[in-house]
Amino acid sequence: MFRNRVKHISWFVYESFARTVGYRQPHRLAVKPSPNIRLPVALSLALPFFSSKNTSLTKVNEHDLDVDNEKVVLQQKLIEADQLFLANKYEDVVRLLVDYKDKNDVQVLWRLSKAEYNMSLDENISKEKKKSLISSAHESIIKALNIDSNISEVHKWAAVLIDAYSNINLGIKEQLLKLETVKFHLQMALELNPKDPLIRYMIGYWCYNLADISWFRRKLGSIIFGTEIPESTYEEALEYFREAESIQPKFYCKNLLMLGKTFLKMDNKFSAEYYLKLVTQYPVKTVEDHQAKIEAEKILKSSF
Repeated sequence: MFRNRVKHISWFVYESFARTVGYRQPHRLAVKPSPNIRLPVALSLALPFFSSKNTSLTKVNEHDLDVDNEKVVLQQKLIEADQLFLANKYEDVVRLLVDYKDKNDVQVLWRLSKAEYNMSLDENISKEKKKSLISSAHESIIKALNIDSNISEVHKWAAVLIDAYSNINLGIKEQLLKLETVKFHLQMALELNPKDPLIRYMIGYWCYNLADISWFRRKLGSIIFGTEIPESTYEEALEYFREAESIQPKFYCKNLLMLGKTFLKMDNKFSAEYYLKLVTQYPVKTVEDHQAKIEAEKILKSSF
């Protein structure tokens, strides 16, 4: 019983969060500039004696042009990748950026992680393919973290992939131990980008699912696995959901759904009904929208 319950702690998995493009927040492109390239100057004093100064300068200028052209091309590809995300074309994102995977560019790596994770959510792929995609995405985001840990999107997707990777490759005890790591990366993402409503939603979801574990199951889990399960409250979850909504009203159908469910847990049926009805009226454009609407309708039917 407890093992089944613990699986639900892995909130990124059952939430299918990674289709976050569905909430339609405009992407902010933050392409990290490459460091200045030091041009070769060795033997520059001797060049006039060999009548080759003009030729060498021409070669240097051509090298500069090549580097600049590469930067422009990559920036264009990143912009195109973000547009493909909005259209839920994750495989196209991978095809677009995969040749840059070994360039150690953080902006490429977190986008590849995001795309491969979204691909792993396809219900029609095999378990082996799902595991392969998550493992590849996890590898890319850890590499991005090691290169630059001051980017909000890197921490956001680190939280997603660390959770997903532990769910498919580690035991329950290790999954429980990773929960605090997931929370850490979410908090870092929020610190780096406090205006992103989705991060607040994600932390709220983390809090909600931990608050939803009964005292008995929590105690049983600590005995069986020898580790304490992190704690949270519905009040804490509600605060994050409400803050997300205040930043960008109705930005995400799942945030409205969780507001309704949290209010219901807190015996505030009036507010719960209000938000659940908003979900049923939400424009259905994605699978997530459809799933949220069905769940809201079921709750309204059974609880009101």
